Amino acid sequence: MKVELIGHLKSVVGKDVLELKIEGNVPLLEVLKILPKELKDILLEDGKLRPGFLLLLNGSDIRSLNKDVKTIVLDGDVLTIIPIIHGG
Repeated sequence: MKVELIGHLKSVVGKDVLELKIEGNVPLLEVLKILPKELKDILLEDGKLRPGFLLLLNGSDIRSLNKDVKTIVLDGDVLTIIPIIHGG
């Protein structure tokens, strides 16, 4: 599967796209757990997705899929991770 990184996340791992090999039906949270440590440390806290990130799976917001990080992903899917931190 392909993981596209947007914004400052690109500089964390030095590239804007990661290629991951997954087999079978895998929950999205498990995919996040196999990302490079530097990225995983930013995205996850106590094994859960931190607030402040928009995750799109094949262009659809995972929250609209009604399963959030339990959404099943397949090897050919594209996950886009977008930081949504904003100030006032």
